Amino acid sequence: MSAPPPPGVRVLPVDVWSDIACPWCYVGKARLDAAIAAVEASPVNGQAVAVQVTWHAYMIDMRTKRQGEPYLAYNQRRWGGDGWTTSLRRSGARSGLKFADWQWWPNTLHAHRLVHAATKHGKGSEAKQRLFEMTYEEGRNVSDARELAAAATALGLTHIDSAAYFESEEGQQEVLEDDAYGKKELNITGVPFFIVNKKYSIAGCQETAAFKQVFEKALAN
Repeated sequence: MSAPPPPGVRVLPVDVWSDIACPWCYVGKARLDAAIAAVEASPVNGQAVAVQVTWHAYMIDMRTKRQGEPYLAYNQRRWGGDGWTTSLRRSGARSGLKFADWQWWPNTLHAHRLVHAATKHGKGSEAKQRLFEMTYEEGRNVSDARELAAAATALGLTHIDSAAYFESEEGQQEVLEDDAYGKKELNITGVPFFIVNKKYSIAGCQETAAFKQVFEKALAN
């Protein structure tokens, strides 16, 4: 659980549905983070603001092989190639993302288990960022239980920092239910998808300015 904010600080909740296997979600997180930094640096009506992000599981392709698939092979199978990533990489570069070493298209069921477990210890955003970096900047396969255990260790989550945990089914049902809720109850058909203050939705990888505008609208009410 996240620590409660200091007295006098207004909390702005943001719920995010995203997938580690969605590169646009990586870009979207960078833009969201920039908007959060901006709003938290500037009091609204004299009141400080703390944005609290909750990450929800969403698996865009549940047919991905359990062990993940090589980057180019997956792209060729689904789209005939990776030409579509050119605009993605350009957009990411504007947010400081390099996509320096992207070698795998992961099956993210167990990566979402890590994020859920981290969220219970106030480290959901840290876990999400680490998994994105491993996937798109470090050429690592976050379908691999050993890689996830290493990430858990780096995050200080010693209760789940073993391959045996990620090879088990502990916490798996929670992730599947979270994924199903977004798809069936909220009718989310694509990610990233954001709900600000339980009321205002933002679909897709919007620019930082769009997040700031919605934050300002939510804080004005």
